[in-house]
Amino acid sequence: MKRILDNIVLLEPYLIGLLPVAVVLVMLLLAGCTTAGTASAGRTRDLATTAVTTAGGAYIGAKEGDGKAGSAALGAAVGFVAGEAVNYFNNKSQRAAFISGYEKGQSDAVKQQYWIARDNQRSKSDDGYEESYYEIPVPPSDRGGVHREPTTRVIRVVLPKEGQ
Repeated sequence: MKRILDNIVLLEPYLIGLLPVAVVLVMLLLAGCTTAGTASAGRTRDLATTAVTTAGGAYIGAKEGDGKAGSAALGAAVGFVAGEAVNYFNNKSQRAAFISGYEKGQSDAVKQQYWIARDNQRSKSDDGYEESYYEIPVPPSDRGGVHREPTTRVIRVVLPKEGQ
């Protein structure tokens, strides 16, 4: 029995160092099961990232500082700052991707509504009318201190079909 306890005592620093990593891995694997939405999943991911980098920094600080508490605290502080930096840049890129996708979705919705309106305006059967478009050039003008550039306007004309 004493031999088993001696072996556990030798493994204690490694077990203490690996325990936070194991806890974080379990948190990462189960994060999707406990969250209600993407915002809470993001907070869980941020917490896990900060926890892993802080624990890793403390472990490295303690190993490099020969087990001194000050070295472990300094390592934990550096790990915490590194974790928060990773979270900041990750969240920043996710926000940019979200905004880009949102704007693309708005653009697609507007285009879809345009084509639906066009299809609704088009006659579905032969109603005896034909439509045509005429381009009218509008010359430049200066009226009341307002300068207007030359443009082209399009006019839609609907006429009865000839021969009916």
